[in-house]
Amino acid sequence: MSAIPPRSLLVGIAGGTASGKSRFAAALAQALAEGRPPLSAQIIPSDHYFRNHDPAGPKVTLPSGEAYFDYNHPDAVDHARLAADLDRLSQGEGAPDVLIVEGLMILYAPLIRERLDLRLFIELEADERALRRLVRNLGQDPIDLEKGRWIADYYTVSARVGHIRYVEPSRVYADLILRGDGDFGRLAPMVAAVVRDLYARKRSGGESDG
Repeated sequence: MSAIPPRSLLVGIAGGTASGKSRFAAALAQALAEGRPPLSAQIIPSDHYFRNHDPAGPKVTLPSGEAYFDYNHPDAVDHARLAADLDRLSQGEGAPDVLIVEGLMILYAPLIRERLDLRLFIELEADERALRRLVRNLGQDPIDLEKGRWIADYYTVSARVGHIRYVEPSRVYADLILRGDGDFGRLAPMVAAVVRDLYARKRSGGESDG
């Protein structure tokens, strides 16, 4: 009777909005693929599990009186569906060596946190994150002042509040805390070495402390 293939190693990357989570996830996946031995990695953004089409999803009211979906609340993400997909994707033949799940509430939500073998938190000062978010959301139209006001209002009542209440406190669960303005080309191979060691221990039957 053949043994069941070991499940993928699960790495979680949390941090505030525009802190660099997605960029570091990509850098880590590349470092894993280019290292020795090379490891395959699949990135799962929790953004793909937003409940923004659910009428019962969390809402936030802007100073204008308009209500919008609150993307910075723990209930904004369907963590049960995300957890089920992580379990499914990490098992059996064809599973990647490493699953990298990234998002605001990855360490805040126990259902996800308890599944992780390695927990990372990307930190960056609020003013730098706010500026990054503004530039990102304005895109190619930096003279759209009305859109700029909306972005600023939403950041103030949703992103800023959500970070203070949920995201920042979750850093206590992190195994490693990285700077969002650090040199990812240097940091990613370092973290990849940790991941590679955890993966080797898991394959040999040892368990990580995640």
